[in-house]
Amino acid sequence: DILITNTSIYCPTPSVASLMVNMFKMREDVQCYHLGGMGCAMGVVGLNLVRDMLIAHPGKVCLFVGSEIITSAFYPGLRQEALVTNALFRMGGYASILTNNPS
Repeated sequence: DILITNTSIYCPTPSVASLMVNMFKMREDVQCYHLGGMGCAMGVVGLNLVRDMLIAHPGKVCLFVGSEIITSAFYPGLRQEALVTNALFRMGGYASILTNNPS
């Protein structure tokens, strides 16, 4: 019913939500939202959006998919002060299906 996607600093066009709808041949009436470009904090914003969407649309199912893609921030050099990004952040992904349907 609802698809919300999140990426960190990677912001493709078309969005990840659009790519998923087309790749997995989802229904045409799926509500899609893509959040991107604001780092890992956008995951919390995405969960708030999931909550708000499920409150507004009782009984619906929401797929929340996120990824951390930091390839564009990777530093291949040897300067230690510039390696902080490589040491602190990693790439990964998550997905969860949420609903407020009691059955």
